[in-house]
Amino acid sequence: MLVNLVFNIFYLFSFLAIVLIGLPLLDGLISYTLAKNLKGYMVNNFSFKSQYWLGGLGVIIHELGHAAFAVIFGHKITQIKLLNFHPEDGSLGSVGSMYNRKSRYQTLGSFFIGLGPLFSGLLVCWLLLEFLCHPIYTAIPLDEVKQLGPTNFINFIMQITTTWLGNFTTAFLNAGIVNQLILIILIGMISSTVFSLSSEDLHSSYTGLPSFFMVTAVLSVIGGILETISLSFHLTIDRLLLLIAALWLILLILIFVCLLISLVEMWLGSLILRIR
Repeated sequence: MLVNLVFNIFYLFSFLAIVLIGLPLLDGLISYTLAKNLKGYMVNNFSFKSQYWLGGLGVIIHELGHAAFAVIFGHKITQIKLLNFHPEDGSLGSVGSMYNRKSRYQTLGSFFIGLGPLFSGLLVCWLLLEFLCHPIYTAIPLDEVKQLGPTNFINFIMQITTTWLGNFTTAFLNAGIVNQLILIILIGMISSTVFSLSSEDLHSSYTGLPSFFMVTAVLSVIGGILETISLSFHLTIDRLLLLIAALWLILLILIFVCLLISLVEMWLGSLILRIR
């Protein structure tokens, strides 16, 4: 019984650390790298001010993502600039906040505040997709999950990801040409700046890591005990982890697609200017 309990706790902690901490940070690091290069391309081919007229809307959504999570986790916002037209340090916008470093909850919030623009950016892109394309989502047969092992973990994540991405693609292809163009243009403009995490954003997330690991450890102990007692609860946790993992993979793919759309739009714009 004790050996089984320890195994469940360790196994659950491993998956929770990957799904709740590892995958979000991976998304953040990849979007930081891609968006940084994209912004460099924008400035080199147009001008520094092009970040305002091409990506001003994305900057606003970016900063609102920081601010929203600051409020959720009880941080005191000291200043907020949704668009900074006279940046001395090159920042297009900023959100300053203070928090009680002795509060685990507020310290944990730093992790999510740093990654906030990923959530706000994808939320806006999803709302545009919903409004313009009206996707219909296919139900995922999670009842088939009987045990959370590396093989079926990966298989079900891929199944969920490909199914939902297929739903998005079908909805886009079935939308009218006007809606398609509006969606592409808006997503391209937003993505050029909204997913551009700064080194300060990533540092903020790293600040919250110790508290997040502690929360993950506590959840693992509680979940491990309940899993040992109840098989049904064990399956419920497994299915929830699958959904969260698939969500992060979908978000990563969508971020990549959005940034690719933005790059193509910039390339076309620079090509037109050269021809003229």
